[in-house]
Amino acid sequence: MGLSLLAPLALGLAVLGVLPVLAHLARQTPKDRKAFGAMLLLERVVKRLRRRRRVKDPWLLLMRLLALAALFLAVSGPVLSYHDGTPEFGGSGRVVLVLDRSASMTMSDRGSTLFSRARADAVAVVGSLPEGTLLGAVVFDSEALRLTSALTTDAASIGARLADVAPTGGTSNLQAALHEARGLLGGEPGEVLLFSDEAGPRIVLDAHTEIERLVELGSAVLPRTVRPEVVRNVAVVSAHYGSGIEGGTVTLRLANFSDEPTEVACEVTLPDGATVPVFVDLPPAGEAEERITVPPEALGGVGRVSCDDPAMSIDDDRYFHLPRVGASRVLVVDGDPGDTPLRSEVYFFERALSPWGAMQSGFRPDVATPGGVLDVDTEEYRVIVLANVGDPRPLGPRLTEFVRSGGSLVIAAGDNVTADRYNAAFSSVLPSPLRRSRALADRAEQGVPLGLPDVQADIFKPFQRSGRAGFSRVRSHRVMTLEPYAESEDVRTLLQYEGDIPALVERRLGSGRVVVWTSTLDLGWTNLPLQAVYMPMVQRLVTVLGGDTSGGAARLDGLVGERIAVPLPDLAAEPDVLGPEGDVVRSRVEASQLLFQPKTAGAYQVVLPGSPPLAWVAVNSDPDESDVRPYHTVEEAESALNPELFRVEYELGTVLLGLSGLLFFGQALLMTRRRRTDEA
Repeated sequence: MGLSLLAPLALGLAVLGVLPVLAHLARQTPKDRKAFGAMLLLERVVKRLRRRRRVKDPWLLLMRLLALAALFLAVSGPVLSYHDGTPEFGGSGRVVLVLDRSASMTMSDRGSTLFSRARADAVAVVGSLPEGTLLGAVVFDSEALRLTSALTTDAASIGARLADVAPTGGTSNLQAALHEARGLLGGEPGEVLLFSDEAGPRIVLDAHTEIERLVELGSAVLPRTVRPEVVRNVAVVSAHYGSGIEGGTVTLRLANFSDEPTEVACEVTLPDGATVPVFVDLPPAGEAEERITVPPEALGGVGRVSCDDPAMSIDDDRYFHLPRVGASRVLVVDGDPGDTPLRSEVYFFERALSPWGAMQSGFRPDVATPGGVLDVDTEEYRVIVLANVGDPRPLGPRLTEFVRSGGSLVIAAGDNVTADRYNAAFSSVLPSPLRRSRALADRAEQGVPLGLPDVQADIFKPFQRSGRAGFSRVRSHRVMTLEPYAESEDVRTLLQYEGDIPALVERRLGSGRVVVWTSTLDLGWTNLPLQAVYMPMVQRLVTVLGGDTSGGAARLDGLVGERIAVPLPDLAAEPDVLGPEGDVVRSRVEASQLLFQPKTAGAYQVVLPGSPPLAWVAVNSDPDESDVRPYHTVEEAESALNPELFRVEYELGTVLLGLSGLLFFGQALLMTRRRRTDEA
């Protein structure tokens, strides 16, 4: 609030205020005269003269002085100015309503949400504007959307469209909203009514440039701010997995945006459905951290943290990535156990899959004998490996059905393998019928070298940068041969020896696969287990075949409402994006990237039909949306650019002039009354 004068020099007339004082102090002639002896009454006369020179009627003097002061101030033109946050609107005839539908607007307050109150206010404003007012509407979260392509006088249509708007979990992008509003105004002056909570540390700061441009055009941004009666919210602002004892830990960080301490109950849900409850004590306007121990074995994917906070539920869930922890479900059938572990057919294969034992960074296959497979539930496994199994015919029907239902079968040759038995057991799923084994060189010789793989194939992509040359050091002196076959989309030769002798052949049957390794998994026919490429090739093979349903998938993070780009390998088909509920999300492929824009938080998957996920995407709401405290306001920003916008001025001249007249009239009445009293 401030006071200014239009004619400050007029205050010089205040010197006239001394006149009433002089009038009161002047000697007054006594009305009654009496004869007296000068010498006898001298002392008495002096006392009477002193009393006459004293100020009489101080209230009368005060009224005269105040009347003159009010008159002088009225002549000087005083103006009283003060700040008012609710300026008038509609006078320009061009109004754009901007409605915030971001996550923070979903906060509950006094039985309703901030968004519902803001939306109702916007609809009411539309109905209150004068007929013929040009109207436009913009809603915003992470992006801004015009509800009208241009300004219109159809207020009923604008009100109906605003009434149909629903809140989202997106970020507050006020800058984009004001940009769209400026576009609707077409560069001409107008009024932008903003219905928002203006909460968060960045919303107003990021929009400062657009506010400035609107002010330069002569427009005004008039906030209709909605805020909760009490600012409170608890949110999970981060969650991430880290290795450690047992299966590692998930570290949670929660923030309390209230001035009161609080306790909140949370629950961590792992991708396999296991849950871990936790209670978190939060200080006033502070953060707290909790760590949850992950079991020694857990499926990979996207986990979730859920907390119970009634103030704003949209940010009570936080999604995080969890790699596969512990063993992968791979069944290895040992066809030649040997008398010692080192002589087992699958000794090197086991070590390649699980070089660190049961720690979370490796696989831990279940090893069984051929007879023991009959008692195993094959539905628990994604990959089954037959290593030099002599007679697979008892297993044929179960394993064939296993492949046709989406499982992967790896067949490794050896001295026990007989072509006739395998052809009888797996005739409908083999890449090609097997023939007899063939010697490529004498056992004493080094054997035939393996050719270099195609690093564009999924199995060999880890060797793109280095390690590819190591395959040339792999040699085999004996292999299992196959009947001639034609390459196709379903049957492919992934590796071969010099002379075009197949080494690794794959057949696809829907989502299932059969892979034949024509040599052995041990040192029986090849030196592969002694080469550096053995362990990464075996782990990658099992991963691609589905043994680790999450290990080969990319892991990305995103925010609700923002575009997410997933890098794609060369694929024959376009993958789908599956949302948290398993529904297909709209997406498109552009420049080797899959682009989509999530509307809700949750775990998203990029998948090809019948294949493990190509990518996991953990989508969360912006942590800044959880901070519902006010930091900066549009009013403050605009007042700095246009101080007159929110200032109300009131001229006091008329009021002071009237007050002066009343005081003069009052002092006249007082004098009249005093005179009558003296005469009486």
